[in-house]
Amino acid sequence: MTIDQENPLREYEERLYNFFMNFRDRLSDEYKYRTRIFELPAQPRRFKLFNIDFGDLIIWDGELAVKLAEKPREMINAIQRAAHSVLTNIRPLDAEEIRPEEIHVAIRGEEAGKNLALREISSIHVGKLITVQGLLVKLSQVYLKMHKVVFQCPQCGEKEYRQVTSIGKDIDSTPPKCTQCDTGRKMEIIDEESIYKDVQYARIQERPEELPPGQIPRFIEIQLEEPLIDVAYPGEYVRVVGVLDIVKTTSRSRTQRFQFQITALSMESLGKEAVEVELTKADIEYLRKLSMESDFYDRILRSFSPSIYGYKHIKEALLLAIIGSDEIVLPDGNRIRGKIHVLLVGDPGVAKSQLLKYAAAIAPKGIYTSGRGSTAAGLTAAVIKDPGGGMSLEAGAVVLADMGICAIDEIDKMRPEDRVAIHEAMEQLTVSVSKGGIIATLNARTTILAAANPRGGRYNPHILFTENINLPPTLISRFDIIHLMRDIPDPTRDKELVQHMVKAREEKDIYEDTFDPLFLKKYILYAKKLRPSFTREAYDELINFYLKQRAKYDPETEVMPITSRQFEALLRIAEASARAHLRERVTVEDAKIAINQLQKFLRDVAYDEETQEVDVTLVQAGVPGKKASKTETILRIIREMQREVEGNPIPEQDVIKRVMEKTRIKDQTEIERILERMHKEGIIYYPQPGMVSARILDTGK
Repeated sequence: MTIDQENPLREYEERLYNFFMNFRDRLSDEYKYRTRIFELPAQPRRFKLFNIDFGDLIIWDGELAVKLAEKPREMINAIQRAAHSVLTNIRPLDAEEIRPEEIHVAIRGEEAGKNLALREISSIHVGKLITVQGLLVKLSQVYLKMHKVVFQCPQCGEKEYRQVTSIGKDIDSTPPKCTQCDTGRKMEIIDEESIYKDVQYARIQERPEELPPGQIPRFIEIQLEEPLIDVAYPGEYVRVVGVLDIVKTTSRSRTQRFQFQITALSMESLGKEAVEVELTKADIEYLRKLSMESDFYDRILRSFSPSIYGYKHIKEALLLAIIGSDEIVLPDGNRIRGKIHVLLVGDPGVAKSQLLKYAAAIAPKGIYTSGRGSTAAGLTAAVIKDPGGGMSLEAGAVVLADMGICAIDEIDKMRPEDRVAIHEAMEQLTVSVSKGGIIATLNARTTILAAANPRGGRYNPHILFTENINLPPTLISRFDIIHLMRDIPDPTRDKELVQHMVKAREEKDIYEDTFDPLFLKKYILYAKKLRPSFTREAYDELINFYLKQRAKYDPETEVMPITSRQFEALLRIAEASARAHLRERVTVEDAKIAINQLQKFLRDVAYDEETQEVDVTLVQAGVPGKKASKTETILRIIREMQREVEGNPIPEQDVIKRVMEKTRIKDQTEIERILERMHKEGIIYYPQPGMVSARILDTGK
């Protein structure tokens, strides 16, 4: 082959020209790239996106593909010129409006260049075409980058031009001295004639499931140039094809360091779900066949962390939470969430953490974190300063787990100010950020699975649930299912437990007739795609249960057996059960599963020893209904008395006296206990001994 000395890539340009003109799509038999080039002028932006599937190039001319992988910068220039030649041939008038360097060549495909894991990137790949996949965790604001700069001498008007000649490279924008006049003055940049290109900086990191034990996740910076701006958002899995570069960075000690950066040719969003699990038609047929077997659902539950003995109802709750139900958008625009949040509370050593880790492992998208080391920014979103001086958002665990699950272990160990950050995410499924001049609302359509330990180390059945756990009622009430896991000595169960542990170590029996984690991932992925509809019988079962429980309300004790929030939870759990059974309809059996889950939760958590009844006010307010109403009554009187003295503190004894005069609460000791509890909960405070004041004054009428 004779090489043109002036243009050594001329031969490759001609072969690329033939490729673009003559390659036909195998399915449609159309001229694939000729059509794409024909449509370039219709794109509204200055820089036109020209997609090339690397697999097509391999099929057409393997040598071209190898050359592109080894010398991507040179070959991109050749591709731009070849594509412009095709455009000149088929649309000559439009070709005059587009320069070759304004065609952005987007190489796509998993086989493009060297397909590397983030941990495999090294200096030997610098300057090569590589493909990486990972979780997009950061996306900066849009900056400007010079694509063509025009200098002009202010004295004589002489102009000098500088143009980007290769992807990812920066222009030297240092003004030169004029060589045409004797003044030697520096030229000035003419902004009106210069061309700027949008640029954005991103960061991707390893997926949680790819992380080796004990290792911190690797990440790499990505430079996105127009027209690749905002093609994906934090929390999405992405595939990036680009050229590996080395860039200088400066540390706080002003020491220069070098780090990897990928100049992206293309970035494809692979969605919110995991990419390593794919459902084939054979998988779907196999699942449908298995779902017809009578013990299918029981086998699924046995397969959920089989090394952990018992806890069938808890495993079922976690499975239903992972599968979840559909979000409903009402005609008036209101949304009813479909995520099922689960909280496990129990003694140390009862396998709470193992269950959460297993749930995160088999979920199509799962992130596990510990509350002890999590901050509000780490869970939701952080506003960080870019090297360029701007601000950008870095997604936290709840945002990164969008459309998946976030397992938070030891949620009770979080600082209260950090824990408050997840309230909005659990109910509204969004995270609102207003920091550093950035006001944004990020999607956090995430299922929260959490675990907590009792305050005193072990659960005390003689005090209220809310007194056992270091969590506020406002957070507790957002969980659809709460289960207790107590370690109570039982000779029969203890014997079965240790035998199960021995069998688990020897890999005997317990793993027989169970499904492996990969199968469970495919099963969950398929179950989440189902859209079951309710039967009339299922609705009636849930409605009758709800009305029967509501009828137990006693005005004297003010016990509230159930509220509409629990009814919404019943609907969610029943739909998730139908999905878990791989059914197209929600049946009475699913309704009964939902009722059993709710009843177990309420018996464990909302049972009032004094009235011997279930009282959901224990979960929502932290105290029984009667005490809650007494608290509100006393708080109203305190605020009323403070308004009389223009908001000043009032004597505690005067409060006790008025409460006894104005209400049916006549026991002074009981009033003092309520005041003490209100003080502990931060509702009131004592600015000085014997003087009480409400934390938030009521300014209403």
